Amino acid sequence: MKTTKSTIKTEVTYDDEMKNKYLIRKEWDKNKKKALVIMKNAGQADEIVQDQTTMYVVNNLSKLEYGVVDIVNLFPTIKGEETKESAIENLKCIQASIERVDDVIIGVGKETEKNKKAIARLNMILAILLDKKANIFQLEANFGQKGFHPLYPALKNGWKLVPYH
Repeated sequence: MKTTKSTIKTEVTYDDEMKNKYLIRKEWDKNKKKALVIMKNAGQADEIVQDQTTMYVVNNLSKLEYGVVDIVNLFPTIKGEETKESAIENLKCIQASIERVDDVIIGVGKETEKNKKAIARLNMILAILLDKKANIFQLEANFGQKGFHPLYPALKNGWKLVPYH
């Protein structure tokens, strides 16, 4: 019989009122590659609770030999309305994360293409990523389409990362 053990260290960054969640950082092997995954909206995951999206992100990145993930969103609001301050703080968190990861994965999903505010925010983040010369990837489904969210059914159990463009 063989017993294996592992620890996933989780850190979550909120604003003081707990109305905005800026970052979920999960680390299970700091000696492996680090990824930043950018999605659209803050979910229900916290330092203990895993939502489906966070679970699929960790599972798939682990299969791809990553050991750390920073999860951020275009919009950090979990309660109430977004403010100018929360939007600025969100961008600061994203910029800080870019500095400490190897790869950035855009996983905002196809619905974002129909949302002008989301497109504007994504373009702002992409400008920062390009300025920092980040390695930017997106999720591709097995039928060749790109730009999916991690919850897209064809991607749940296996990611194919392709350059973002």
